[in-house]
Amino acid sequence: MPESPEIHVFLSHNRADKSLAVRLAAQLRLVGADVWLDDWEIKPGDSIPGMVNDALAVVDTVLVLWSTSAAESRWVEAELAVALQRRLDDGDLRIIPVRLDDTPLPPLLRPLKYLRAADNDDVLAIATQVVHLESQAEVLRAIQRTIDEAGLEFAYFPGYGLLVGCPSCGAPTSELEHWSAVDDRRDDTYAGARCKTCGWEAGGEAS
Repeated sequence: MPESPEIHVFLSHNRADKSLAVRLAAQLRLVGADVWLDDWEIKPGDSIPGMVNDALAVVDTVLVLWSTSAAESRWVEAELAVALQRRLDDGDLRIIPVRLDDTPLPPLLRPLKYLRAADNDDVLAIATQVVHLESQAEVLRAIQRTIDEAGLEFAYFPGYGLLVGCPSCGAPTSELEHWSAVDDRRDDTYAGARCKTCGWEAGGEAS
């Protein structure tokens, strides 16, 4: 089966929805999309309007994370205006509203099919719809392809699971260490992972 062409996504959002935006961007990259997220692309000294305008000129998909905060954001309003104008000019740009709450969509977005982030947690389901993955097998193939291309090193920690780096500071697996402890009263063993760089640790009952 031939691979689908790479999708280039711009994530328009308000800072109040940043946590969800970052998680969605990560899931989109995991399933093979090229994602433009301001925190990842704009460096100190860059022109923010210039970078945003350049990105909106070349992407093929704009995801608008729509919420009460987004509806009150002049940045989201400006990004949406540019995206809508480009859609009118060439017709090739996809604009996909992702509703985070019940805030009504602006009139020009209402005719478009939207996605809904139920509980703000179903980010993998949203990502797979954006990149047109229709089965679990396609999702797994896309994730495996991303892992292969990234050349990531994995480490398994009993009590926690698989890690490619510290979830807190991003240190590599070489900076992670395994820990374990015994609860003598319950006769249970607990284990997990700890980061030597920042001190993060997590885990649970070891099977």
